[in-house]
Amino acid sequence: MIDNKVVEEAFEFYNIDEKYKKECYKCIKEINENVNHKNAFDKVHKILYYSDFSAIKELWKVKDINKLFTNGINTFVTNLMIIVGYKFHKDNMKKHDFDENQIRIHKQRVKECFENDLINRGYKAIRISQMLWATYFIRVKIIEVGRLQYGLNGNDIKIHIPGGTKLNYNEVINSLNKSKIYINKYFKLHNYKYYCESWLLSPNLKDILDKDSNIMKFQTLFNIKEDKTGIDDILNFVFNVNNITDYNKLEDKTTLQRNLKKYLLQGNDIKIGIGELKDL
Repeated sequence: MIDNKVVEEAFEFYNIDEKYKKECYKCIKEINENVNHKNAFDKVHKILYYSDFSAIKELWKVKDINKLFTNGINTFVTNLMIIVGYKFHKDNMKKHDFDENQIRIHKQRVKECFENDLINRGYKAIRISQMLWATYFIRVKIIEVGRLQYGLNGNDIKIHIPGGTKLNYNEVINSLNKSKIYINKYFKLHNYKYYCESWLLSPNLKDILDKDSNIMKFQTLFNIKEDKTGIDDILNFVFNVNNITDYNKLEDKTTLQRNLKKYLLQGNDIKIGIGELKDL
């Protein structure tokens, strides 16, 4: 049985807006009263919080909540899954001896995963991707140092770029220079490579952006190889939309949006770039 008490504790821990409690309680009640829904919840819960972490990576391929859990389940289950992980998060941060700043960052990032789709996109529940991203923090596979995030991926470090602020080149360099201290402290790694997989490393961006822009300067730090199409990522991270086919409807409030919109309307593809960090 899922206990309502965990909602009270988790909302306080992450400082989540209390107006979402009602949906959590409703979701808990429906799951507890339906054997199929409870079994489906327990199955995903086991993968997220008890399995080898590689099992979580497979879930990124699933986009439909009904396919991940079971038909007819309350869609707020993705939000609830974050809530029930808070004790794991608390214990994991203590185990890794996080300082106060890293604890603050982690709690804020999980809160964002819980709230952003509800607030910024007006969804009734968060996407599977946001539930999974929260799990990376809860299981302490991500740390944040200044402008960048660093994810533990086997024996290497994957660089992630949080949105919301400009990709200031000097802040990036500062983060990279400081990162080794925290990677050693929290992940206990000494010999590793940094790499990044992102639309921000797309070779196509040279056709769109000025060479002195922050993004193009960021690209100079990596040896880049072109990979699969990154249009879905562009739509998601730049335009905050999913599954749109009429690019005329895309926002064009910023220079980046205007340039990318024009490029897409011309029928161009934008590839993901995978880059290994050069020696600084």
